[in-house]
Amino acid sequence: MGTDEALLIVAMSQLTIDMKTTPSFLKLFLVTVLVAINLSCSKEDDEQLKVSDPAIGTWNLRAVYDGQQAVDVTEHACFRDSRLTINEGTMNLTLSVPNENSGDCQTETLQSNWINDNGTYYLVDGDERQRANIVLNDNNETLQMTIIADGEQLALLFRK
Repeated sequence: MGTDEALLIVAMSQLTIDMKTTPSFLKLFLVTVLVAINLSCSKEDDEQLKVSDPAIGTWNLRAVYDGQQAVDVTEHACFRDSRLTINEGTMNLTLSVPNENSGDCQTETLQSNWINDNGTYYLVDGDERQRANIVLNDNNETLQMTIIADGEQLALLFRK
């Protein structure tokens, strides 16, 4: 047997040994990788998994309820631009209504900070907070906000 044949036999025996130990090595490597990934998860990752408040999102005005009847406003040009945008900690209410004198749309945006305290929404201004009169219905797909306009209580009905 020549030198080349002896080297080939030694190499094949090492390959056989390596193949026998490879599954254990792969298992050990896989376990090590999984443990490292699990340990690398930070509190920030856990916070991202936290479910956000169901009120967060953009809500489009669908109807106005005056205590007697609900009026669908989706077909009225000015009202179509009315929306409630709720982000983490802030909300913007944009109301667009027809101007009685000119017929043009009159738009106003109100901004406020907010918090959810055990399902009750509050508007926050410094240390003071005022109930926001927001209720989620229809499996959190409809938002009702009660406001006072021209001395009358109105319910604004929004959908995402």
